[in-house]
Amino acid sequence: MPRIHSAVLIGILLGAHIASEPGAQSFPARPVRYIMPLPAGSETDLFARVLAKQLGDFWGQQVIVENRPGGGTTIATEVAVKSAPDGHTFLHAITPFLINATLYAKLPYDTLKDFSCITHIGNLYGVIAAHPSFPVRNVAELIKLAKSRPGDITFATGGSGTSNHIATEALRLAAGINLVHVPYKGTSQAIPDVLSGRVPLLATVLVEAVPYIQSGKLKVVVTTSAKRAPSLPNVPTILETLPNYQAGTGFWALVTRAGTPAAALNKLNADIVRSLQAPDVKARLAAADIEIVGSRPEQCDAFVKEQVAVWGAIVRASGASVD
Repeated sequence: MPRIHSAVLIGILLGAHIASEPGAQSFPARPVRYIMPLPAGSETDLFARVLAKQLGDFWGQQVIVENRPGGGTTIATEVAVKSAPDGHTFLHAITPFLINATLYAKLPYDTLKDFSCITHIGNLYGVIAAHPSFPVRNVAELIKLAKSRPGDITFATGGSGTSNHIATEALRLAAGINLVHVPYKGTSQAIPDVLSGRVPLLATVLVEAVPYIQSGKLKVVVTTSAKRAPSLPNVPTILETLPNYQAGTGFWALVTRAGTPAAALNKLNADIVRSLQAPDVKARLAAADIEIVGSRPEQCDAFVKEQVAVWGAIVRASGASVD
């Protein structure tokens, strides 16, 4: 008998186990709702539509992307928490899903108790970019300028409490500088004011800034992630200049209602993780500089719990609040 590699054998046995669980083969039994906390046309939304098509074709069921922007993602999250715990509704959780647990004094849901992870899709890279005329080339020069002009330099974000806002607050704390936050209702509304020079700095996720960086309409000052972005290998991270800088991880995940049967949760995980490797989905992730993770539900749950604590510490230290 030919030998079977142990990892392959484990995969075969796991697939057989999932398929044998009650309800696994019949799931999904009806169209699936994919709740998106951002507006249609955003880079995250475009990815969701590629993934939804991939899943819909495989399941033979519609996967409907439902945009519910606003409230720092709390509107979409509340929609998701009111759905039935059967796996037919899931939420595209982005970093504010983690931050809001501390940022808001009161939420209509419990981030850790009311949701179960399907999978951690991947990690995002944060960036601080500037209008080309802004007289800094790196974070060291930004810090020097900010110290000479305390309270005079503004930075735009897609809203209070976003990962970009809190990551820049972490820079402010680590460097001992005073930057003034200018929140907008979404990055798409912030970008025009930075492109015109009205606001000199933009803190955002790299995926939203790439077209403007490539065209020369924005220049990169620094990345805010723990390691250098693949598309910006020559741009240092804040940590390389400020070792005391601390920020959480920007992420994408899919979550569903807590209490969803294990059979449905496991099938969602297996099918979605497999779909992340489909050529069109993988190409979209690569273009967005998303580091693919594709974890098991329990691994994703542990990551969410850890990152809620990490982002919460920054929120408390900065005094950021939206209440």
